[in-house]
Amino acid sequence: MVRWTGEIKPDEPEVIDVGDGKEETVSRRATLFLSSGSFLLSLLFLSQNITGNVVGGFSTNGANWIGAVFFVMAIGGFLFYIFKRK
Repeated sequence: MVRWTGEIKPDEPEVIDVGDGKEETVSRRATLFLSSGSFLLSLLFLSQNITGNVVGGFSTNGANWIGAVFFVMAIGGFLFYIFKRK
């Protein structure tokens, strides 16, 4: 018969120092918020039936350009958020 007289020590968890991640979290949330807002604005400007071009007096061509710029900004922001998340 074998007797063991030592202590059983649990495996020590590996400690990983990630630093202060608060700034990164705020930056990611701000990027996501601004991208979402930009996407909503692009939908507002690209759909002529909702606004009717009454609010800003934009022509159809001008409103489409503004909507396209907001859409590109939204896509860029979403891609930036996804790549920073990994």
